[in-house]
Amino acid sequence: MAKKSRSSSKKSTPVGTPSGTPKGTPTKKNKVKSKPVAKKPAPSLTAVPRERIARSIQQLRKFEQKEEASESQSLLDDDDELNQLVQLIVVNNTSFTGANKQFKLKLATVKHSLYSAWNAASETSIKDFKVLLIVKDSDVNKISADDLIQEGQEKQVQVEIIGGKHLKTNYKEYERRRAFLSEFSLILADDNIITTLPKLLGGKAYNKLETTPIGIRAYANKQFSKKTLVNSFNKIYTSKLPVKLPRGTTVNVHLGNLAWFKDQQFVDNIELLLKEFIDNYSIRSVFVKCNNSPVLPLYYNQDVLDEISSKKQQEKREVPEDQLVDIDGVKVQLSTFDQALMEIANPDDVKDIFAKKINAAKRQRADDKEPETETVKKAKN
Repeated sequence: MAKKSRSSSKKSTPVGTPSGTPKGTPTKKNKVKSKPVAKKPAPSLTAVPRERIARSIQQLRKFEQKEEASESQSLLDDDDELNQLVQLIVVNNTSFTGANKQFKLKLATVKHSLYSAWNAASETSIKDFKVLLIVKDSDVNKISADDLIQEGQEKQVQVEIIGGKHLKTNYKEYERRRAFLSEFSLILADDNIITTLPKLLGGKAYNKLETTPIGIRAYANKQFSKKTLVNSFNKIYTSKLPVKLPRGTTVNVHLGNLAWFKDQQFVDNIELLLKEFIDNYSIRSVFVKCNNSPVLPLYYNQDVLDEISSKKQQEKREVPEDQLVDIDGVKVQLSTFDQALMEIANPDDVKDIFAKKINAAKRQRADDKEPETETVKKAKN
């Protein structure tokens, strides 16, 4: 009988052939994808979170975009450049300057130059960005516009340098002087002649931020120093923002156009301004807005608001002595008319005539004593 062929049988593993993976062979490990580490937000310099400031700027951008796209916008309202100007509104608890009017501008520090952005944007604007530098007559020829060139700037700053005598003789007439000053976006002047400028420029020049001169140092060791003047110029141009402090309690800070800065650049500048004001004044609240936008709140100081409320309540309770009249042992506040009525009334009827006022005065006196009683109880406990 012929033997059966093995070709039809099931294939089997040869003897000695290892089953599975040989011992010691490295196994493939599944690669674990590392999650990108989220960047921590930069710490805020004040009680106002940076995220809140950023959201406010984003909301202003959305509002302006919506306004531009709106078909209902008036044909006459085509000045988008003005509408996109951003303002920081700072409200103080008391007057910023007191009774005295201040001609000198406050120079706040910012991280991103307003003037550099303004100068770059002026290339496509109606008005060019120009700087007026006023120096002593004897120093006019010691400095030139070329000395004030900003490195790395695509568009160099236009600077006109004049002396006080030139200003006095050539622009004596008000209209001519006003037209001349309106050409400039920034006016700088040597500290040594800054006090003579109100007479040369006229009082109305100090009503506008752009035409109010800013003092800079031009002398070192009582000698004119080009290096000192250039450094002073660069400091203001690159990192300072002028603020005109009012006699009142509200100041508007010009932050530039929405198109000039990125969101984070606005946040950086606003944060430094908030720190400057909150650290040096009793600030009640701070808002941000564009010229035609709603006001967006950034900061409220609850302690200051409570203090104002407390003062108002105290003022209501404090009644002038000439308005207080003693009726049946109770001090009652009477108007001039009521006092006249009391004089002609029958003394026996006075108590009945002013019964409501007497009861109100008793209740007020009881309310005033309640906080004192509670304080005593707490102290005993």
